[in-house]
Amino acid sequence: MATDSDNIRRAISELLKSADRSIKDGNLNDALGFIDRVFEIEQRNVYARAYKERILALKDAEAKDIASAAKKEEPPPVQEEPQVEKKKTEEKKEEKKEEKKEERKEEKIQVSPPEKPVAPSHTKPFGQKSVTLHIPHSPASLEAYRTLLTEIWADGNVSSEEQSQIDSMKETFAITEKDHDDIERQVRIDAYLAAIREAWKMGVTSFVDIRRRFKISDQEHLSVEQRINQFLQSLKAKGTVLLLDDDHSFLSIIKDVLTEAGYTCLAVSSGEDGLKALDNIMPDIVVCDIDFVKPKMNGFTFYEKFRAFDRFVDVPFIFMSGLDQDIVVRAGKQMGVDDYLTKPFDAEMLVATIEGKLKRSREIKRVTHTSKN
Repeated sequence: MATDSDNIRRAISELLKSADRSIKDGNLNDALGFIDRVFEIEQRNVYARAYKERILALKDAEAKDIASAAKKEEPPPVQEEPQVEKKKTEEKKEEKKEEKKEERKEEKIQVSPPEKPVAPSHTKPFGQKSVTLHIPHSPASLEAYRTLLTEIWADGNVSSEEQSQIDSMKETFAITEKDHDDIERQVRIDAYLAAIREAWKMGVTSFVDIRRRFKISDQEHLSVEQRINQFLQSLKAKGTVLLLDDDHSFLSIIKDVLTEAGYTCLAVSSGEDGLKALDNIMPDIVVCDIDFVKPKMNGFTFYEKFRAFDRFVDVPFIFMSGLDQDIVVRAGKQMGVDDYLTKPFDAEMLVATIEGKLKRSREIKRVTHTSKN
């Protein structure tokens, strides 16, 4: 039975397909209408944002083409000559005509046949299936394209329908072959590492089939072999914890506590460093302070950016703070965090909280995986 979430995704998908077809047909206003309907359903949809930028860029190009064409067709202004000068000019023209008549009588002139006129080259106006799509892509276009490839490569299988989606978006957003190759390579490797992680949790220790499924070449495997080894080492532990706090002494103590408890712990002192760390690790849980003194990004902001990544949507997130105020705790819970710890807390409480959240998260994943199969 389809859920409300499935119906929403299906509706958005159909609207995006309609927008894509309208762009290719040159019906930019219709395309913009479809995208606006997507925004009504999901305001932060990454595809809708990219499509809207693309449509506006094409509309801008259309307006410039029309203005340029109108300027070329506009006849030059006629300057009125004074009456006397005009009369003299006409008399001279008549004299020249008479001279030419006399010359033709005296001498036969051979005239070459005129060359065949060449049809002017121009593009049809927008709306007649000839929209030029070679406008450079924007960062939003690359982000949407990367998101599409990430979704498609998640299982390592690209169906013919999914390949059509890739080709269509690639054309619409003018994605170059180089950009495509670079993005797809990184997406495949990230999906390969994620698949290894899930397989390990299921008790699989040989990843040859996974490597083949994600089309990982020998060179690509060598380039990430060290990451895989580190990855597997962390998987052998109880889990990977991303810890954020700008109090370095506190950070060091908590890291030692978690390492001793059997966790792999990456400790950073700012939200900015936390986001950079996410390029190389997939945390099982995040423990984050709320107040950071120097950087602009506080714990709330980091949480929002963290949750914006689809791959982290199910990762448990715990806030910790020395502020024991109802309004702060309530704000965190309203945002959707999984728990809140008030400093100071003892090591046993922290370890017990992390173990409980991880146990619950893994149980949910296990049930979901079983139901899908």
